[in-house]
Amino acid sequence: MDRFTRTADVIKAYYNYKKTENSATFVKKVCGFFDYMKDETLSDADLNLLLFLANEAGVPQYYDLLKSKFTNAEIGDENINSLTMSALFHDASLIRGDSKLHRYQKHVLDSFVIEQRNRYVLTAPTSFGKTFLVYEIIQKMQYRNVLLIFPAISLLSENYARLCNWEAFNSYAIHSLSEETFEIAQKNIFIFTPERFLSFMDSHQHLHFDFAFIDEVYKIDNSFIIDQETSGENERDTAYRLTVEFICNLTDDMLLAGPYMALPSAETEQHKSFNNFAHDNGFAFLLYNQFEIVSKEYTTVKSKKQYIIDSIPVEIGSVSKTQKIANIVQALSSPTENTIIYCSRKSDTELYARQLLQDEDLILSFQERCSGVDAPVYEIFLNHLQNTFGDDWIVLKALRGRIGIHHSLVPKYIQKEIINLFNCGALICLFSTTTITEGVNTSAKNIIITSGKKGAKKLRQFDAKNIAGRAGRFQQHYSGRVIDLNNSFESIVNSRPELLEHKNYDIDAPKTDVDYQITKDQYLSAANLQEKEMITSQIEASGIPANVFNGFRVVGPKDKLLLYANIEKMPWWTIDEIKQVSIKLARSNAKSLYWSGFQAILNLIFPIVREEKLKQLISFRVGGKQEYSLVTVLLSSYLEGGFMSMVNYYTTRQNSPKTKDEAIRIVADFVYNIFKYHLVKYLGLFDAFFRYRVSTLENIDIDSVPGLGLLLQKLEYNALSPAARKVSDYGVPFKLIDCYDSQTEYDKAQFDAYEKQIDEQVSRLFQ
Repeated sequence: MDRFTRTADVIKAYYNYKKTENSATFVKKVCGFFDYMKDETLSDADLNLLLFLANEAGVPQYYDLLKSKFTNAEIGDENINSLTMSALFHDASLIRGDSKLHRYQKHVLDSFVIEQRNRYVLTAPTSFGKTFLVYEIIQKMQYRNVLLIFPAISLLSENYARLCNWEAFNSYAIHSLSEETFEIAQKNIFIFTPERFLSFMDSHQHLHFDFAFIDEVYKIDNSFIIDQETSGENERDTAYRLTVEFICNLTDDMLLAGPYMALPSAETEQHKSFNNFAHDNGFAFLLYNQFEIVSKEYTTVKSKKQYIIDSIPVEIGSVSKTQKIANIVQALSSPTENTIIYCSRKSDTELYARQLLQDEDLILSFQERCSGVDAPVYEIFLNHLQNTFGDDWIVLKALRGRIGIHHSLVPKYIQKEIINLFNCGALICLFSTTTITEGVNTSAKNIIITSGKKGAKKLRQFDAKNIAGRAGRFQQHYSGRVIDLNNSFESIVNSRPELLEHKNYDIDAPKTDVDYQITKDQYLSAANLQEKEMITSQIEASGIPANVFNGFRVVGPKDKLLLYANIEKMPWWTIDEIKQVSIKLARSNAKSLYWSGFQAILNLIFPIVREEKLKQLISFRVGGKQEYSLVTVLLSSYLEGGFMSMVNYYTTRQNSPKTKDEAIRIVADFVYNIFKYHLVKYLGLFDAFFRYRVSTLENIDIDSVPGLGLLLQKLEYNALSPAARKVSDYGVPFKLIDCYDSQTEYDKAQFDAYEKQIDEQVSRLFQ
């Protein structure tokens, strides 16, 4: 289509929009027109038209991007006309302080009205700018006590850092730790994950919030949770549903948000549980899924030898998927238009990267393309990885070839730095699992799809749209390229969406005893009600105070009762053994574990452990007499020597030693999933029950009974002091956490260049 035809087409679309008010279709047309015109020579008339179209579409940022990235041309004073002035006035109406909204963000912002209750569920594409909008809402409404829930620690820390450095929020105290003290009379912003919020709730059950934002609220429905490979995702819905329900009862205004959620219509009869939730809690829906601010161009690669992708000829060549990836990246990628390659499994990200590294000419071309990119951190980061992890780690090898690897078992601070390098153009491509959809913002122009699955499960329409949404970034690109090597991805994107469900608002949905604490009786079956009544009677008969029993809500009350019954049966010598665990932790500052006492704890919690990996680690015994669980050995190694001590255990053991790549994945799973979420949950519950039992036996206050608090903090944060816990959340090298946690003066001379640079960053942030 030539320039004249394209111009006629977009003008026709404008008049059709005026008749039908179909804004979403018009936005897509205007976006495509800008994408074409950005490479053309532009006259004053062209600029006038483009400015007019951008503002009519409600996205003046299209014109801003054109001016900032693609042309220096200006509209001459003599050529400014009434349409230009109208567009400029519209543009000005979307400016708030130093920020500029697009029209559809402004619509959402205008939905929040002072002196009325504002509760909304917002569903919109990944490029919509939902989190940015939240901060505009807070400023407009002048809320005093604000709660922000993000799904991941990385997002929590990213937003914590943003708020700490944002002048508009200087009047707020920002909190991200569940144990922080605060003054309710001052203005506060609390930033938590669902799990951390529930921990915070244990001691602040009656705190009132003026506004709460919950990101990725689709996680209330277990079937929508994306990364099925990640340990712990199978119970993430429980934490989310508990969090949403408690917040609904503690908060006035709320915004629940997520990308591409299919919400039920008012007429829905078969799948109306989310409607029940919305009706009962006073939510209205804001539906913007159709507004793709950054358009997508799909190409399915089959058997042809050449494809034209966005006007670029791409020689596909071999039938090998790896060779196809190499050829596509070679043809389309540059530092300003780089490529994500989506893989269904963590091992595949490393496998494909390893195979690409075998092509020396390809890697040389990647290195040459990135040679002009100003990224001084690149070399010192690679030197740091070499010194810390060794030359034989695939992540380091790939980075040397200008290739990134991103999955949930790469240590968090390394994931963050890899994304930074990718976004500044120091990496040509990035192999990733669905971790790339978990709130990670990238500058990718292209995404290559290697599989129609996530782990072993087929992608759903929701998953596919989320993945495709990573191609092209608002205010950097007009369009993104989605290249499918699996032959089915586009059909999944265009398939019928599955409606979001809320099992606590569906009488027919199966429920556990965890659900009973947040499900109204009208949504419980007769059998559910009978069991709930029986459990309530058993809890009352146990005599356990509510403030002790109600902690760690993701563990069901039946399991809690079983655990406490086992604790009540402990002989005095077992109690003494367990006390020694706390004593040794305190004396060593959580660097040493009393094995026999800790094993006694594991034996007590084992009957209620539901996660298969943790059960296996407790069941598998090691040592001469086979008396200690493997988890005892691994945890002791972690406390004494940290992450790399556990890696060395796996790479140097006599029986079936692991490669460095395998060992790091295994250890990361232990540290970031099993220890951080599962083990800490059961140990925390045990600690509360054990201290209560001892307090009753010895007739002393529960707070005077030594507990596992140090160990719990170490497992959740890998740190003890408040400053160290915050920098750990932020994502820093291991030595920096040791430095901030040190009880004596730490010798920073041992830091390498990268560690020194990160230390300077966090010192400014957390000073």
